[in-house]
Amino acid sequence: MGNAAKRAVKNIRIVQQHGLAILLINVIFIGWRLYRNRLTASWAHYASLLPTSAVYAFGYRLLKAQAEDGSELFQKGLVEYCWDMVWVTMFVQLLACYTEWAWVLYSIPPAIGSCYGGYTLWMRVVYPWISKVDSLPEDDDAMAKRKAKAERQMRRQKGK
Repeated sequence: MGNAAKRAVKNIRIVQQHGLAILLINVIFIGWRLYRNRLTASWAHYASLLPTSAVYAFGYRLLKAQAEDGSELFQKGLVEYCWDMVWVTMFVQLLACYTEWAWVLYSIPPAIGSCYGGYTLWMRVVYPWISKVDSLPEDDDAMAKRKAKAERQMRRQKGK
């Protein structure tokens, strides 16, 4: 069994464990928040299952495809962001069983991304563009006269 095959088996096991955790968290949310506390549950609690399920589905499918390919599951890039969103969703959904304010935490990853994106845009595009010194078109004759004058002054100072 090659290295990639061993990694694929290990990765598939990890993704399956996370799939079970996702299922368990959904059962806890439905059982606790939507069934046990159904008197205080509003339509927003029921509607919150749609975005969390979409995040879980997208994340699980992407991670499962990565695992089956034998790729590294903890690499930087889209896979890392996928792990982050799955973990944040799990945490928020568990916390939402107890408080409605948990959904505010769901706005943190996009806010961080916006801040980083805005900073990068400012530093790489906007700031260099607005702080660029415009070169003034100068007359060649005037420039030649200035150079000649500067040279004459240098000769005078050397001659003294």
